[in-house]
Amino acid sequence: MYELFINIHIWASILFSLTAVVLLLYYTKSLVSGDEFLKIHLFLENAFIVLLYFGLILGIILYFFIRPGENDQMTLEQAKGAMSSRFWSIEHFSVMLFALMLAQIGKIFTVRSTLSKDKLKYALFYYGSATIVTFISTGFYLYYRV
Repeated sequence: MYELFINIHIWASILFSLTAVVLLLYYTKSLVSGDEFLKIHLFLENAFIVLLYFGLILGIILYFFIRPGENDQMTLEQAKGAMSSRFWSIEHFSVMLFALMLAQIGKIFTVRSTLSKDKLKYALFYYGSATIVTFISTGFYLYYRV
């Protein structure tokens, strides 16, 4: 069961990363060329936020409800590794929650703005910040996990 959820989480993270890169490129192109805010922008925003929520829910399930294995006896090195892994899991969760808050703030600003240029600027700033935070957190998590 753990392997299934971890694989779903990994694929959701990959899909999020692809969506984030496409979203940022599309917003940058639209802002530079002076395009209007279109339905495709709204679709990309919603996909970005939904994938962040999905990753958060999967992460919560993986951390709190599903264990990789029931091993009662651990050596000292295994116990240290488990503690370090749990620390980076909590750090990853906290930073991902912050990224989700940034994305939600960006969504609020883009919905309330009336000018297309302002919508594109807000979206690029907030979703770009959330993407950078997410990539940095994932990088640190993977570095310390491996």
